[in-house]
Order: sequence, then C-alpha cells, then structure tokens
Amino acid sequence: MTLKAILFFCLNLGPVMAFGQERVVVNDPSIQFSYDKPSGWEIKDDGYTYQLHAPGNADAYVSFTYVQGPQGNDYVSSLGDTPAFEEDFNFELQYNVAEGVEGFKVIEKGKVQIDGTTALWAKFKSETGEGNLIHYFYMYPRLGQQFKITTTAPEATAESIQKDFMEIIKSFKAKRR
Repeated sequence: MTLKAILFFCLNLGPVMAFGQERVVVNDPSIQFSYDKPSGWEIKDDGYTYQLHAPGNADAYVSFTYVQGPQGNDYVSSLGDTPAFEEDFNFELQYNVAEGVEGFKVIEKGKVQIDGTTALWAKFKSETGEGNLIHYFYMYPRLGQQFKITTTAPEATAESIQKDFMEIIKSFKAKRR
C-alpha cells in the first residue's frame, strides 16, 4: 500500500509543479509575445525593456526586447542561418551590448532554437563593483523584428540559475497582432 501511495504522489506531482508557472502574454501595437513565468519571479517593464527578475536575487534576470528588423527580404524567417545575420549579431554584441559594460569578455558562442527560429547566442562576463556577472545574449529574427534576449546573473549563481533562464527562453513565443 505504501508503494502505491508513493507512486500516486509522484504521478500527481507534475500537475502540481505546472501550477507553479503562469503563461504571461504581453501585447504591443503590432506584436504579441508570451512566455512561462515561474512562480515568484517579478516583472519589471519600463516600456522599452521588459525584465523578469528571479526571486531573492535582484541581480538575476531575463531581459526581452525587439526592434524592427531588415525589410525587403523574402527569407527573413530563416535569417538566423545566413552569414549576414551572423555579422549583424556580432556587430550588435561588440558595439551595442558591450557599450558601457566594464570588463566585457566573450566566453563562448553558439546557436539554439527559440520559437522555431535559429538564434545566435554569446555568453559573456562583465565586472561590477560588487563582483562579476555572467550574461547570455540571444538574438534572432522573427516576424520582421530582431528579438534580443539577455540573461544576467552574479557569477557565483549564474550556472545554477541558467536552467531556469533556458526554460523561460524556450517557452517564448511571438506572433503578429
């Protein structure tokens, strides 16, 4: 009987954990995006940058933004795999992301799928007066926009929270309104 009770508890744990997340939908004039927000995470939106902060760690957050992408290309939805997009990503990383970031140092780069589109990413380090931060910067084209997602966390907790960041990012969906 005890084995059945344990098995019943474990099988029902999935739905309980699912209630720990909330699907958040954000509407802008032409774009709607959504993602799964873990329980306890706090939204901060200044109208330009949209951030989701980890509970108990004000320096650990995910930032979402997007800007109008290049126009006139029939292959915009697959741009993540073109050399031109990689050049745009590298320019964005070196000149816009790195601007004003003390001790900016790229550690690693790669590709991942976000919302059915190839995204380029870079892991980089920055320095603050209170210690180093680890960031991941993701960029991908979708719906005529350049989506940019950045994660930030103190170096000491960066690897442990990266799984949470990736779950949020992988749940990200965008569509036209």
